[in-house]
Amino acid sequence: MPINPHTCAGPCSTPYRTAVDAYDHAQHAHTETLTTWHPPLPYPTPPEPPTIRPNLGDPVWCPRCTRLIRAALTDLDDLASLAQATVDGHRDAGARYGKTGATAKIHAPSPSPVTDTLDELYGALVEVEDQWREFRNYQSRPPRARGGHARRLTIAWLLDELDAILLHPGSAAFGTATLAWQRRLRGLTKSDPLARRSPIRCSRCSERQITRRDDGYYQCGSCEKLMTQTEHDREFAEQADQIHEQEAHA
Repeated sequence: MPINPHTCAGPCSTPYRTAVDAYDHAQHAHTETLTTWHPPLPYPTPPEPPTIRPNLGDPVWCPRCTRLIRAALTDLDDLASLAQATVDGHRDAGARYGKTGATAKIHAPSPSPVTDTLDELYGALVEVEDQWREFRNYQSRPPRARGGHARRLTIAWLLDELDAILLHPGSAAFGTATLAWQRRLRGLTKSDPLARRSPIRCSRCSERQITRRDDGYYQCGSCEKLMTQTEHDREFAEQADQIHEQEAHA
């Protein structure tokens, strides 16, 4: 069963993609069963197609996932600064974290794996900046010394261009990577309570006491409700919608 080509590339459509994938596996298993079936055995029951519908992109991302990506990109510099603090000696956690991800560049090891990770982040960001500048025939990126200041400049530039970037069909990889970087840096800075706190209200008790646990779940400190990453992101988008509507009618 093919994925609807207009499906939003963001986390909002993860349940749909999962359902289609499960159906495809079940359909394959059913086909395999038919190769050995013969009367008078009961005819194998075929799987039911999924009834869940995808959220559609406009054209690549739905409005909610667009806001999630913008929030994640905005969040990257704060999270990177928290991680950098472990290298600068404000915390002693730096040595506990190693480089992760298959896309890490091969180079001489730095004194801190955190520095390697932040260097990888900067490389990923400026790669997108350079590609977008070339695509739009903009002036080439000015030379910058690698570091926190250069990272902030690149993030600010990408935020200015983000609406146009996310309309491009090739933005699926960038948006997905931005959300992944946010999760990765949140994990890197999990020793910091502020980095683990979510800004959303709990849908059960309405308190702002939701934090990210070490196992990846979000839990309300007031009523102890648990949420997966997907459920948290969906709730974040819905509450952002409500705030946007309130501001529009203010």
